[in-house]
Amino acid sequence: MAAELIDGKTISQKIIAEVAEQIQAGGVKPHLVAIQCGEDPGSMYYVNSQKKKAEAVGIQYTLEQLPADTNQQQLIAKVEELNANPEVTGMILQMPVPEGVDRRAVQQAIDYRKDVEGICPASLGLLMQDRPAQVPCTAMGAVELLHEAVAQLQGLDVTIVGRSEIVGKPVAMLLLSMSRSCTVTVCHSRTRELEEKVKAADVLFAAVGRPQIIKGEWIKPGAIVIDVGINRIPVLDENGEPVLKENGKKKMRTVGDVEFEVARERAAKITPVPGGVGPMTTAILMRNTLEAAKRLK
Repeated sequence: MAAELIDGKTISQKIIAEVAEQIQAGGVKPHLVAIQCGEDPGSMYYVNSQKKKAEAVGIQYTLEQLPADTNQQQLIAKVEELNANPEVTGMILQMPVPEGVDRRAVQQAIDYRKDVEGICPASLGLLMQDRPAQVPCTAMGAVELLHEAVAQLQGLDVTIVGRSEIVGKPVAMLLLSMSRSCTVTVCHSRTRELEEKVKAADVLFAAVGRPQIIKGEWIKPGAIVIDVGINRIPVLDENGEPVLKENGKKKMRTVGDVEFEVARERAAKITPVPGGVGPMTTAILMRNTLEAAKRLK
């Protein structure tokens, strides 16, 4: 029997609706500022998406667009200026930063109370102490999907494949918290016998960024699969050749880090890609922005 899909789109819409309702009720006026250097196409797409979603829920959104050759000192100065501005309640540093700039040094300059992405050292430190103010958006979104999939987390054996500071590590800290008390195994590129560790998991989080690296046959029967990966790969014809569009370019499709169709036949519940974790990231960003505004009130 095919696994039940965990619908991230519907769940994210509920979060967005709750955020909008609280803002409309009054009491706080969130103001989110994005800092961007240059006009990287990917970054511009993300900025426009953020702006639309923020304005839809009643969050003021401002883009501070700096020159592409902005240096580290200038970038930190801008962060400190926004830290000191009481009208600004949330801040995002858009990637990529200019060559020669240490993004971590810039992130460290962000007032953790305005760190709506949950990525500055103070925010991550509070997460380590099990008293987070803000949590990285994708990590929190992924864990919330797990809560939707299963009522009781305590004692579950969880395998996380991926150790990034925005997904793998914060997911591990969230699941190790006293309120969840999972048993967590974190795997990475040098993990030996990855297949066996995936097979032992009641819950799998795949956050590697490599298409279908987790084979469906590895999934434990009845497991829950949260696939964080978003990868673009060519569509192939019956001969294994790329399908071309009218303009001669390869036709592409979006897949996760898990071999979905096979995994779905073994798992109890699984996130689709797209439509799983992806929509949750922006929803959690909006909620983090609201919560930051409340704390700064």
